[in-house]
Amino acid sequence: MTHVSATSPAPVTTPLRGSSRSPGSDRRRDRVLKIAQRVFIKRGYHAATMDEIAAAAGISKRTLYQLVTSKEDLFMALLARHRRPLTLPVETARRPPREVLFDYLSAWSRHLLSPDSIALTRLIMGEYLRGRTLSRLLDRQTAKPCKDALLDYLAQLRTEAALDIPDPEEAAQMLFGMAIGWLHVRMLLGVSKPPAPADLDRRILRAIDLFLAGAMLEVQNTARGSDSLKKHAAPPRPEPAIPD
Repeated sequence: MTHVSATSPAPVTTPLRGSSRSPGSDRRRDRVLKIAQRVFIKRGYHAATMDEIAAAAGISKRTLYQLVTSKEDLFMALLARHRRPLTLPVETARRPPREVLFDYLSAWSRHLLSPDSIALTRLIMGEYLRGRTLSRLLDRQTAKPCKDALLDYLAQLRTEAALDIPDPEEAAQMLFGMAIGWLHVRMLLGVSKPPAPADLDRRILRAIDLFLAGAMLEVQNTARGSDSLKKHAAPPRPEPAIPD
């Protein structure tokens, strides 16, 4: 049985200090990350200070620096915590592509369209003019791993000749955009509310069906073209007679 993570392997990041401590310490770190997220969203990444975050969490700044080495490390830990729901495995062996693609896109859409994800993405968009560091962090921690996993699966289907996908990277971008992209943009702009789960599932399935119909049609056309070429190919020329 083949299990593929809903995302590609996560990039190496600096973990929170003391990550091997007791469950009570883990709960404290999670609480600090939740509070840090609220401070970042309210104040902005650059305006927020470690003093503010420590005060909001009810701990000393010294204690905060026992958990992380810097504000960037804190934000990276926050993003790593945020992507945990995307690390569940997706079974791909002996399953129809429609089911596998639905599992991928359903998990990612619920993550990307969640209030926390929308708030974090807006935060980073608002900080873009100050530099692209946060944008790269968000891409590495959330969007890129999702799209890379989809790319890998589509490349596998191409290798198995299950679908005609000349460019798996382009195909992954198109399917991702068709299923989720426009909804994501409208929610980031604040002009659309999250869709009902059943409506989102129907949208994802329609996008997958359109995608697969096109890819399967290409496979069929390619096969027909090969048969047609064989049918209309000139008969083999006879070998010239060799005189005795």
